Amino acid sequence: MKKSILTLIVICISAIQILGQTENLSMGPGYANDIYYSFENGTIKEITRNNWDIAFYTPKFSAGVMINEGNGVTLYTYPSGDTADWALVDTAGMVAWQPIYNSPTVWEDGAFNVNATGHPDYGWGTYNMATHNLTGDSIYVIQLADGSFKKLWIVGKQSLANIYTIRYADLDGADEINEDIAVAPYENKRFYYYSLVNNEELDRDPESETWDILFTKYMDLTKDNDGNWVPYLVTGATSNVDIGANEFYPVPDDFNSWAEMPFDSAKNVIGYDWKSFDMGTFTWEIADSTAFFVQSYNGDVYKLTFESWEGSTTGNFVINKSMVSLASVDELKTEIGKLTAYPNPAASFVNIKISEEASYDSMIIMNQSGKIIYQSDVSQIDLRNGYKIDLNGFTKGLYIIQLNGNNIQTNQKLLVR
Repeated sequence: MKKSILTLIVICISAIQILGQTENLSMGPGYANDIYYSFENGTIKEITRNNWDIAFYTPKFSAGVMINEGNGVTLYTYPSGDTADWALVDTAGMVAWQPIYNSPTVWEDGAFNVNATGHPDYGWGTYNMATHNLTGDSIYVIQLADGSFKKLWIVGKQSLANIYTIRYADLDGADEINEDIAVAPYENKRFYYYSLVNNEELDRDPESETWDILFTKYMDLTKDNDGNWVPYLVTGATSNVDIGANEFYPVPDDFNSWAEMPFDSAKNVIGYDWKSFDMGTFTWEIADSTAFFVQSYNGDVYKLTFESWEGSTTGNFVINKSMVSLASVDELKTEIGKLTAYPNPAASFVNIKISEEASYDSMIIMNQSGKIIYQSDVSQIDLRNGYKIDLNGFTKGLYIIQLNGNNIQTNQKLLVR
């Protein structure tokens, strides 16, 4: 039994990224591709960005609909009538219309939700308390990446079935398409996508909690020469839903005190402005002394720094990541009395303590290959009072502390730096 548990532990920790790893990534020439990235597993998926126009946030009781602004898609609310005027859409005076974009901070708040006034008004439509469905009450004009225009009406959403109905056509009414889009099979993804150019549904995303950040192009807010905030197309990193991140500047290279600032779950915490273009040398420069910290879904915290950025000619860039804090190994435990290791990460020593009375015979510490680096007889020690271990001779990396007793075992990760 102990042998099988040990094998499980070795398999689990072998899959975990250890600190101080540099990676070369590329979004391709013109930043043509999106990169879904996991700090634990690296690149999860790389996919072209130009194959979709609108996307639906997948939960049943969501009304979030966004546009592909990273591919040049622009949306306008038709100001001269409601859905009763579908056949009468007139773009005279369109030069004065204000384009609308996705929220730079919240994934669910897409461009189609910009005019929302609060429940039950979600921008493109209103919610019915009796049926839970939404009925579209707005017409939009959408400019596609090739410069052409369509009129578009999100006719409604059957919430329980998670089906959207959309209608779109050329401005003169030609080539009208009515489409039911079933989102339910893709609720394990963040979005389900649609191409107005090809009249095609698209499954693009990896599963929701397999990635932490997305390298992409999106519309964020920047200051113009007069100090006003204006929307601007940028290239950078956006955090997955509910992924916490924070930024520290200026800090030394060895700064790891991520807990000095709370995590922010806004999607643009990492953003784009860690780089700038030098007009004198015509090269991209990385902001010195900038560090980001990101907490993944399993609770591990990673430090992220950008090492280089080549620009749109190649789309190549280099990041450095290191694990600076880690979640407990609850998935490996069969214990009585929870094991705590502190400080964690540790440098010169670590304290071992259990939360309640339990009888353990031995303690071992294994490296990522399963090799035992430390072992001790703890049968006569009350671990509730703590037990200090000197880490002199331990190399930097990830270890597993294991306590063994009569038919019981408890484990905990330890990061030495």
